[in-house]
Amino acid sequence: MSGGNLINPRVLVSWGDTNLSSYNGAGGFPKNAPLVYDVEVSLQSEVQAPTGSMKWDPTGPGFAIYESFISSEKYMKTRIYVDFFYSGGKRIRFSFVWAGQSINYGNDMSVTVKLRSDLEGQVNANIRNVTQAYDEKKGKGGTFVESLKKGSEQYKIENKKLLLFNETAEKDLEKAKLTTNYATDQTYGAFISNTVQQNGNTVFASNIGNEPNIIVFPPFSWDKEGDVKDGAKDFGQDGPDPTKRYGYLVGPSIINTLTRSSEWKPPQQTNSNNPSTQTQPRDPTTGRFVKTNPPQKQDDNTDKTAKPTSAVLGTANARPNPGVQNNQNEDGPKKQIILNQEGTADMNFNTLMVPVLVGIKPYDIVYVASFKGTYIEDWIVDSVSYDQSDGNVSISVTCKRTLGLGTPMNEKSAKKFSGIAKGAGLVGDNATLESWDKYAWTLNGDSAGTGGTAPKESEEAYYNRIYGEA
Repeated sequence: MSGGNLINPRVLVSWGDTNLSSYNGAGGFPKNAPLVYDVEVSLQSEVQAPTGSMKWDPTGPGFAIYESFISSEKYMKTRIYVDFFYSGGKRIRFSFVWAGQSINYGNDMSVTVKLRSDLEGQVNANIRNVTQAYDEKKGKGGTFVESLKKGSEQYKIENKKLLLFNETAEKDLEKAKLTTNYATDQTYGAFISNTVQQNGNTVFASNIGNEPNIIVFPPFSWDKEGDVKDGAKDFGQDGPDPTKRYGYLVGPSIINTLTRSSEWKPPQQTNSNNPSTQTQPRDPTTGRFVKTNPPQKQDDNTDKTAKPTSAVLGTANARPNPGVQNNQNEDGPKKQIILNQEGTADMNFNTLMVPVLVGIKPYDIVYVASFKGTYIEDWIVDSVSYDQSDGNVSISVTCKRTLGLGTPMNEKSAKKFSGIAKGAGLVGDNATLESWDKYAWTLNGDSAGTGGTAPKESEEAYYNRIYGEA
C-alpha cells in the first residue's frame, strides 16, 4: 500500500514484438487476455546461466497460437523478454530463448514453456585449446584484460559487449600481468572463469536487459573503494546496470522469513562454484583451496563459435589445471582466499516483490541492521528467483558472507547504508513500522527524502517506447 492506493506488481512477457501478457486477439484468442501465466526467473551468481519458465494457456485457441509460434522460424530465432515491474516505478528485464516444453494432458491440462539464456550457446558451445604467450623480457607481460580479449577472438566471440567488467575488477585485471595462458579442452565460459579466477575474481552470467553478458566481479570484502548504489532509487524503468552493485535494506514490511546460519567447513572444502578444478593457494588458517566442477555444455549458437581461429578446436587430452603463468599478480592469492571466505555464512529470505526490491540481482548487497542501529551486516546476494503466481510476484533470495555476524565486510558501504537506515527512520529510537512501509512501498525511491530517479512511465508508454505504437 502507498498513499491509500492498491499497488500491484506487474509482469510483461513479450516474444519479440508480440505481447503475450496482453495478447492482440489474433487467431481467435480473446483480445487483451494473457496467453502466459505463472512466470518464473532464476539467476545464480556463478557458473549457471539464467533459467526461466512460464505456463501457456492450454485451451484450444491458446495452444493453436503456441503451435504457430514454435513452428515459425521467425519466432524460434527471436528472444523472449520478461519484465517484472511496478507501473510508474522500477523495472527489471530478462532476455531468454525458447528452450523446450512440458505438456500435460487429462483433467489437469497445462503447457509449460522452458526458457534459457542464449548466452549459454555462445560461451559453452565449443571446446578449444588456447595458446597465449607474452614477452618476458625486462619483466614485461600481458595484462589479464589483454589475455581475455585475445581469448575472445580465439573463441570467435564477435560481440564486443559480451564480456563486461565491474569497475574494480577491470582495474585489478589491467594491473595484473601474465606470461602464458594455455587453455586445454575448455569452453569459452570456462576459459574466462579460470583466467579471472587467477586474480581472485568470479564471473556472473547475466541476461539482464536486452542483451546477455558475462560480467567479472571482485570479492566484495576486497572492493573497499567500490560504490554500492542505493537500490531504492538509483535506477528506474530501464533497469539496473548489471556491472554495478546495488544495496537494499531488509526488515519489517519487506521479508516474510529470514534465516541466517554460519557453518565452519572442513579444510580443503571450497566455498566457490567455478568451472575450474585448479588448486588455489591455501589459507594458512583453514587450509582450504578452490576446487570445483566443469560447466555443462550447450548446443545453441554452436555454428557461430565454431569458425576457425588460431586456437585449435576440439579435445586434446584431460588437463584439470589452467596453464596460467603469472608475471605480476601479487593480489591474486589474497583475493582468492577472501573469495573463499565470503562463502562461509548463509542467509535466505523470501517475500512479496515490494517496489524497493524490484531489480535485486546476484552480487548486490543486502543490509540487515539491528533495530537500535548499533550495528549492520552486509550480505552478498548469491541467487535470486522471481516467481509470479496468480496476481502475486514473490522473490526468493540467498546470500553469503564471511564468518562473524554483526560486523560488516565493507566498512565504507556499511556506513553509507547505516546512514540511509537512520535517515529514513528504519532503525534507532525513532524507528517505526510506518517508516519501513514507506521504504518498501515508495515507487520512486524517495522514502528517505533523497529523491528518486525512476521516471513515472506507464506500462503502455513503456511498451510503446520499446516496440513502437501498436
